[in-house]
Amino acid sequence: MTREPMVSRTVLMPIDLYRRVDTFAKSKEISWSAAVRRLTEAQLPVEEAFPFEGVPFDA
Repeated sequence: MTREPMVSRTVLMPIDLYRRVDTFAKSKEISWSAAVRRLTEAQLPVEEAFPFEGVPFDA
């Protein structure tokens, strides 16, 4: 069984975006990291994915 290394990254982002991702995560009952992963995997254009108008995301 091959083990994959854990990777940790630090990302700076506006607090508004952090809070919106957090709200999205809570609305889906998933972790913050899982929410980031889900939004990233959806590959939404930034303008559509993060319009900063209303919470939570529809993704």
